[in-house]
Amino acid sequence: MKAIVYVTNTGTTKKYAELLSEKTGIEAYDISAIADIPKDSQVIFLGWVMGGAVQGLEQIRAKFPELYAVCPVGMMKSEKNNDEIKAKNNITEPMFFLQGDFHIDRLKGMYKMMMGMMMRMLKAKVKELEPEKGEKMLELFEKGLDGFNEDNLADILAWLENNQ
Repeated sequence: MKAIVYVTNTGTTKKYAELLSEKTGIEAYDISAIADIPKDSQVIFLGWVMGGAVQGLEQIRAKFPELYAVCPVGMMKSEKNNDEIKAKNNITEPMFFLQGDFHIDRLKGMYKMMMGMMMRMLKAKVKELEPEKGEKMLELFEKGLDGFNEDNLADILAWLENNQ
């Protein structure tokens, strides 16, 4: 059996999991329901990224040490970022980065507080950064990012089709 398992904070990862489920016919489960998934399942895990760490990955690995694929959902898509995420999270499985949304007002609890502090620090230090980089980061924090897009699933869908 294959299963999609996700953990979300603002809902973007859930949207990707549900869309991937719709396109593949593989059932999607919130991480809180992993007890319902047989231990020998091939699990595709989607987790949001904070500070390079894929949230929920350690929890899912406790039951499924060998995942079928991992899909981190975060703001910055680049080869360097992918390599850093793989290294920091010990990801050896196929990995498919999905660009997500970021809106500070949609965050909850400590994450909202932490990002608010980070934004205030960035405003204070923006002139010390490379001009374009600092301004771009500040704009991202202030205006947000709408990175969710169905086309972002193309790589994992192609991989799944070739690995049935």
